[in-house]
Amino acid sequence: MTDRDHVCVIYIQAPPEAVWQGLTSAEFTRRYFHQTEIESDWQPGSEVIYYNADRSIAVKGEVLEVEYPRLLSFTWHVQYNPEAQAEGATRVRFTLEAVEGATKLTLIHDQFVANSVLIDSISDGWIAILSNLKTLLETGEAMAVS
Repeated sequence: MTDRDHVCVIYIQAPPEAVWQGLTSAEFTRRYFHQTEIESDWQPGSEVIYYNADRSIAVKGEVLEVEYPRLLSFTWHVQYNPEAQAEGATRVRFTLEAVEGATKLTLIHDQFVANSVLIDSISDGWIAILSNLKTLLETGEAMAVS
């Protein structure tokens, strides 16, 4: 890791399989992730797209690694912000570890360009999104924060 990597760690009172479903299913992402719907077949090399409610593309990428239900990694290319879009793709990596009946979810978002505008925008965003996923999986209801 470098000083330009963004790392979030959160514990969720749910099994890794449920957390995986939360990360990879449009049914869940629309409830906790800015109302976006994720779409992919989750095969290495396949496309990953987060669609906005109007079906415009918020983020697109390519699946890099899949080890159900332990590891998921894909590129992350923002489409909604012209400055961030111009920076090109970064990488997100989710690691899920079963810990005493819960899941330790670690997110590493890295491969930012020098002087990235994207890293500033995601720094508060990821913890809010993962906290919302946690709340949704633990209570069945999402928070207003996403």
